[in-house]
Amino acid sequence: MNRNLPAQFVAIALVLMQPYCLRASSKKEYKVKDGSRVVILPIGKGSGHDDSESRIEFYSSQNQMLCALDYSSDDGEHGFGVVKAALTPDNNYFVFSLTSSGGHQPWHALIYFYSVRDSQIRSLEKLVQLAGISNGNFGLEAPNTVVLTEVVTADPPTLAKLALDKLLGKHRSQPALGCSDGKTFGVATAIRRME
Repeated sequence: MNRNLPAQFVAIALVLMQPYCLRASSKKEYKVKDGSRVVILPIGKGSGHDDSESRIEFYSSQNQMLCALDYSSDDGEHGFGVVKAALTPDNNYFVFSLTSSGGHQPWHALIYFYSVRDSQIRSLEKLVQLAGISNGNFGLEAPNTVVLTEVVTADPPTLAKLALDKLLGKHRSQPALGCSDGKTFGVATAIRRME
């Protein structure tokens, strides 16, 4: 009997739990029409895990860093990595989803968006008070609608289309993270302040 078989199954399961994760060994940059930009950097710790955790930097059109979200962890297993990121077709929002670097809660995807107009970062799940989002592989429709493929509101999970302009009109007072003064927010601070 092969004693390494359980270890092989664990390794395969961990890979399968993060099927959509951006596995990039170099930075990804998203340019907004107004000249501002968002940069995603792989920063995971430990050999072979540098792409499992991310840092997201937001820059003004004058190339000044407005803020950064640092989703790294000391052990490389308690941070978050970017699953998917994109600008909405109207260039007013930057949407990104995260997954746990340690495979914790693989059923739960965190999705946030940055408003180019007011430099605020918000949790999509908390803004509309969803029970949960189980798939970080979102879609986008013009002008700024986020299409979620698996929202945990019923059994089975359902599809949801959320227009960001309309949501902000109704829920502007919901918690947000102000992106300014070049601040860097660590993983715990960033998630707690937006929820």
